[in-house]
Amino acid sequence: MEQLTYYTILISRVLMAAVFLLNGFGIIDQGMASRELAGEGVPAGLLPMLMLAGRTLEIVAGLALALGVYPRLAAMGLFLFLVPATFVSHSFWLAAGSPSFQGQLINFFKNAGIWGGLLFIAAAAGQLFILPRNLVSTRVS
Repeated sequence: MEQLTYYTILISRVLMAAVFLLNGFGIIDQGMASRELAGEGVPAGLLPMLMLAGRTLEIVAGLALALGVYPRLAAMGLFLFLVPATFVSHSFWLAAGSPSFQGQLINFFKNAGIWGGLLFIAAAAGQLFILPRNLVSTRVS
């Protein structure tokens, strides 16, 4: 890959990671996500543990993605987290005919676009690391 491609993927990873880091650190309110999980039948006692697990994954994988520490694995972990979260949180088909339908539809397909970005990052070989693993090479296949 040429140098422009390396830096484009690097910038893409950092921008993608920002979404998950904002969620993970609680800068984006997770109250609605918690209510949606409860609405799907998740026991109230289990909610705090699920929310903590989700935030932990978003922070750890988000930092790994941004810093280039196993970025392909981090992207797949975030993808595997985001797909079921999207179906639970943005079930637009259940909101048909209600005022929330359009917002749910938009957010569902926004997340689907993020799925695509994460899959692209997971499939891209030869990515630069912000934190090199050794002094000889700063790229990994």
